Amino acid sequence: MPEIKNCSRCNKIFMYVSGLRLCDSCKKLDDEDFERVRQFVRDFPGATVPEVSKETGVPSQMIYRYLKEGKLEVSDSSPIALLCENCGKRIKSGRFCVDCSKRLANEMITAGKSLREDYRKNYGKPKKEEAGLRYLHGERKKGED
Repeated sequence: MPEIKNCSRCNKIFMYVSGLRLCDSCKKLDDEDFERVRQFVRDFPGATVPEVSKETGVPSQMIYRYLKEGKLEVSDSSPIALLCENCGKRIKSGRFCVDCSKRLANEMITAGKSLREDYRKNYGKPKKEEAGLRYLHGERKKGED
């Protein structure tokens, strides 16, 4: 559900839905910045983050954000070092290495199963009419799907 927020770049009020807290005009500028960085890194794969920043005019923290979001990936021989936030291993993009990503996913699945089992142990199996989606504003009427 949309919320009213301030743009993190220009501080203008806008309707925020999800993702980055950027208004439409700042999203367009961010896309243009990303395209300049992507093109420069493609043309000069051995460039460092300060060099990319200087040549494109895009701040270093935004370049690192593109890498962490997975929008940009560096080659194995690149001097740009991005490290797994969990184990510190060198990665090409994102926040976690493959091994840590798999381990975190397995831990989340295990936690979900544990919560489901605890719920069933404490409250029993939900009745068919209690299962599924629930509405915040009252009960679902017969015939509504």
